[in-house]
Amino acid sequence: MGSFATVFVSEGRGGVVLKQIQDPCKDAVAMLMKEHDDLLTLNSVCGGSSEFFQLPRAHGSYTDYYSFAQEAGIQRIEDMGLPPHALYVMQRIWPVSHWLATRIRDLFLPKPFSDQPPPQLLARLYLGNGTSRQGSRFVNTENFPLSADRIERLGLPADKIAAGMGQMLASINFKAGRDGRDIEFVLCGHPENPLSKVPFYECIDFNQMRPHGGSAIVIVSSMVSNDPYYPRPWSPQWQAFADAYLATAVEANESPLAQDVLQKIPRSVKADQ
Repeated sequence: MGSFATVFVSEGRGGVVLKQIQDPCKDAVAMLMKEHDDLLTLNSVCGGSSEFFQLPRAHGSYTDYYSFAQEAGIQRIEDMGLPPHALYVMQRIWPVSHWLATRIRDLFLPKPFSDQPPPQLLARLYLGNGTSRQGSRFVNTENFPLSADRIERLGLPADKIAAGMGQMLASINFKAGRDGRDIEFVLCGHPENPLSKVPFYECIDFNQMRPHGGSAIVIVSSMVSNDPYYPRPWSPQWQAFADAYLATAVEANESPLAQDVLQKIPRSVKADQ
């Protein structure tokens, strides 16, 4: 549950989730519908089978849960107790596999977790953090941070992850025309086989995106203000990110804007970010 909307799994439809606004005011409804429409746009231009990071699929918007349940043929809708607020339906993002969650627990979680079942989690891919911060008593097991050193200790392909981020961000910037503000890159479970040991990578969370209007400054601002997913210009994975970003921009005939973005980033990112 967030301040804007609640995401939940629908009864009898485990492969999809519903995102429902909490406040039914006109602005909130418009924001939710914009997010749904943006995801539809991204589905049409990004996240193809050849791309490293995939996108959840948008499956339609509804005025309330009752409308969705009627169309989906779901019974016992009175048991849900949901308010009559707008929502949309999208593909579910599954937690990382039990096998990979066990490795994350054994390698990175404090001792109190060692005797517990591995948590169900998504892992945020923070290539902008070279190393993890040690000594914290707080552990977020729902959105677990994987810094660059942790990614490598897990045996995950850091350079391919960086290139995948560059490819996806460039597709969002230059094929969809959005700034990519506040998007997330996560390690998760496979949508067709959640038991698979093969790591699966998704780009999620699009409610903050806006058109960038051809402005490199707007794009760079969105990148810098986000969590540290992208590698920094001094990190080992930067070249893989930049090369993929530029190559994807060339496909969209946006090479000059992409070059301007890449030139501005070193002046906008601090070494301690």
